[in-house]
Amino acid sequence: MGMDDSVRRRAVHEIRRILEAAGYDIEEEGDPFDFSALAGRECILTLCTDDPAIARRFDHTQYNLDDSGERVPCKKLIYTSNPEIRPKEGVLWQNRDLARYAGEAAVARVSGERLVISWGAAQGREGMKPHTAGDAPPPGRIRALPIRATADEAMRISGQNGPVRLRMIPAWVYDYSCKGDAAYKGKQITFDANGSGAISAVNGLPQDLDLDAISEVEIPGDAEMVRPSILQKEAEEKVLTHLIGALSKRVRIKTESGDAIFSEEKTFRPPRDQIERSIQLTYVPIWQIRGKHIVEVNAFTGEVLSEPMDEGVELL
Repeated sequence: MGMDDSVRRRAVHEIRRILEAAGYDIEEEGDPFDFSALAGRECILTLCTDDPAIARRFDHTQYNLDDSGERVPCKKLIYTSNPEIRPKEGVLWQNRDLARYAGEAAVARVSGERLVISWGAAQGREGMKPHTAGDAPPPGRIRALPIRATADEAMRISGQNGPVRLRMIPAWVYDYSCKGDAAYKGKQITFDANGSGAISAVNGLPQDLDLDAISEVEIPGDAEMVRPSILQKEAEEKVLTHLIGALSKRVRIKTESGDAIFSEEKTFRPPRDQIERSIQLTYVPIWQIRGKHIVEVNAFTGEVLSEPMDEGVELL
């Protein structure tokens, strides 16, 4: 199934802005790709598609830039929300990558500096595999925050002596991008925004996680894998409801009628279909120490939890 044309146009627009912030000159192109970006002898060809066949043909085709008679190989960038598309030669961008670079491009434009982009072929950013929804890890592997505090360190931090076990607590990590606006009595309201977040897959509460530290890892052999109480469909609805509220704008509009001035307040909410999002199950490693009290220590941050991450653990 191909990418909706309006989505493709918005994706092309956003990627163009990112590459322009990185110092590339953009040239419109027709099939088989959307545009080219040039900087010196470097050429980036960009294709936005959800069609595996189109992406595969683009990925397998060699394109060259003719520079004064010398053939310079072009890099290929594929943006997609289809988890089945995994290029072998081209660079893969998905929603998380788009959100990251769009934010960095905005900072670069404000600071007047040039954005730096790492072009790692088909590996996702910074050598890690992309963490987008539907792109499930292979058997025996999960997406998780790394374990930085050992069991002995967790026992010392907790102040308890007793059995220690590793528990992997599930969370739903999401990316979103909203593009749209509304007009009312001459007032233009924009909902443009993008970002990331996480909610607990146990109780649905917001989670403050270091999303950039998440990577694909092997399941620890001695870990207890806690099952999600909130399944993906319910999590997606919770995230969407939250985003609609967070992106809503309350606007005060003044109108004049004769000598009288009227003030009206109105709340505008983005339509559901204007919010693109992806969601992925991720795990947080927790050390549970059963001493005089049951204490949990975050194995990534080394912090003692003031509240349990799931049921059955005492509050400190």
